[in-house]
Amino acid sequence: MEQKGFFQTKAGGLTIAFIVIMIAFAMILVGLYTGTDVICTIGFVLIVLAMLYSPVKVYILSK
Repeated sequence: MEQKGFFQTKAGGLTIAFIVIMIAFAMILVGLYTGTDVICTIGFVLIVLAMLYSPVKVYILSK
């Protein structure tokens, strides 16, 4: 039986998504501090993509 690495498991994927959300949150804060809307928008898009990772993987890619 082949052994998977941590980041190839469901928990590992969710950990990566959480890290991306935290980085995007920091980007939004930096964007608000500097007054740059582009950085805020990129951070928001990253948060949305990270939050949609699990449902897309379970309901679309796994089927």
